[in-house]
Amino acid sequence: MKVFLKLMALCAVVVALNSCATIFGSATYPVSFNTTPEGAIITIVNRSNRTVFEGTSPTVVTLKSQASYMTKEEYKITIAKTGYETKTFYIYPQLDGWYIGNILLGGFIGMLIVDPISGAMFKIAETDLNYNEKLQPTELALEVYDINHLPDGVNPDDLVRIN
Repeated sequence: MKVFLKLMALCAVVVALNSCATIFGSATYPVSFNTTPEGAIITIVNRSNRTVFEGTSPTVVTLKSQASYMTKEEYKITIAKTGYETKTFYIYPQLDGWYIGNILLGGFIGMLIVDPISGAMFKIAETDLNYNEKLQPTELALEVYDINHLPDGVNPDDLVRIN
């Protein structure tokens, strides 16, 4: 009978301390960035407006899914290269489905303490783990004016003479 009670107590502790997202999920995710052409500058800024990465493509950056206790991280990604249009997009982590498993398995300590502190409460979706961006060249505009026939608002001092 004593052994049975000890076994039941051990099972109760295991269930109470259960934290599904921490066990089955992750708190960090490798995100790859590839561009055509290569060598574009990748800048990643988090929800606190702090630059967490700046480098060139191709690259793999490890991003955290959580900013702080019960708060998911958010990232603004900017891809820029001279002569090409700049691209900006965002990564918004989502609530990890394993986190909800804490409710089903009675792991309220896992739900309120372990998963939120470990960072496994949120996840970065599979669709946000691999970016292949084809950069579009910018169109250069050349305007030619006769010095004697300038449109309104054009300052002659701003012009560049060509022969």
